[in-house]
This record gives sequence, structure tokens and C-alpha cells, in this order.
Amino acid sequence: MKDKELIKLVEKEVETLCSLLEVDCERSLNLEEGDEDVKYIKISFEGEDLGYMIGNRGRHLDSMQYVLQLMVGKMTEQDPNYRVLVDVGGYREERNSHLEEMALQKADDVRILGESIELPPMKPADRRAVHMALSEYDDIITESEGEGRDRHIVIKPANK
Repeated sequence: MKDKELIKLVEKEVETLCSLLEVDCERSLNLEEGDEDVKYIKISFEGEDLGYMIGNRGRHLDSMQYVLQLMVGKMTEQDPNYRVLVDVGGYREERNSHLEEMALQKADDVRILGESIELPPMKPADRRAVHMALSEYDDIITESEGEGRDRHIVIKPANK
């Protein structure tokens, strides 16, 4: 399936979703190239009173993204090269920025103390944001540990 065709189909599904949710807001949808031949379908909603689309700690936003990812998977015959990212009112972007800032502070603590630091349990998307934020530093290592809801990141000094 060509990218333009996929975008039109996703736009139609987003329109259906908005009509079901009775949402009156501006939407933007674009396709961006990522690493390793991955293409990101970024869907953004902007408007007033969209907090219910985000939900408590982003749960509704995560669910909406999951459902749209499943729909795109069906459209592309489960092509793993397409990933859906949904943001409402800049929530996810702001959250990632906050996580990156916290990760950098904790990385500084690891450098100063020379000891590992465990972060609180996080959702997979949040853990990924932390891993990505700290991946460019050679003097620290990040690892995910634990299972299920207890899965968390440990930031360690790199032993050279």
C-alpha cells in the first residue's frame, strides 16, 4: 500500500473516531521517516476541553493510540514498518520533555554518586523516552528491569 493511500484511510478512520467521540477539534496527520525504515504516522488533536481524550495519566490517549495502531496494522497487513503516534494538545510532547529532563538529572546523580539509580515503574512509551534521552551518553547505561507494572529503568555508570 502506498503512503498516500494509507494516510487517506487513516484520516477517514480518525474522522470516524472523532464523530463517535463527538469531538470538535482540529486534527493534523502526517507521515515521518524514522530509524531503520520505520515510518511514523503522527496524529495530533488540538482544541479546547480535550482532557477526556488524554485521561488519567494518559490512559485514554494510550488506548486511542493502540486502537489506531491495530487499525493501521489491518490496513497494511501487519507491516511492522508503520507506527502510530497520537498526541492531544501537546500532552505527549510535554510529557516526553519532562521525562527527558528528569532522566538527565538522574544521570547526573549517577555520575556524581558513582552508583546505580532505579527510577519508578513506567509505561513502555515512557521508558523508551528515557532510554532514548540517555542513549547518546557513553558514561552511563540504562536497562529495564522487572515485569509487568513493576518494570522500571535502572541507570548505571558505564564501566570502562
